[in-house]
Amino acid sequence: MIIISAVVISGIFIYNYSTRQSWMMWQEDHYIEVDFDTEKYNMNQLKRYKEERINLFEKVSPTCDTKFFNDDESVNIWYGKNRNKELEYFTALGLHPETGKTLKPITRYMIDKYICHE
Repeated sequence: MIIISAVVISGIFIYNYSTRQSWMMWQEDHYIEVDFDTEKYNMNQLKRYKEERINLFEKVSPTCDTKFFNDDESVNIWYGKNRNKELEYFTALGLHPETGKTLKPITRYMIDKYICHE
């Protein structure tokens, strides 16, 4: 009976651990994995965990030397405005972490006008 109880309890712990929700939160210039927090969830600060967001999505400060496009002309930098209407740049397509608006792919016009202007 003790062995059966131990197996059942272990199975419950393993099931709960493997199916638990993972969460992430924006921290200055990247997402970090965090534990669930009701207050942060109610303030819309928590997002469901996405590994590609943790690994690939960062806010950057591009310069004229930044590689904006791949060899096949696909985009490396996306942009959007923050709550103060200032342009911010990111390393992947997605939603702006503060405003929730869809980021736009960088264009040569945007590079010339806002990043490489003299």
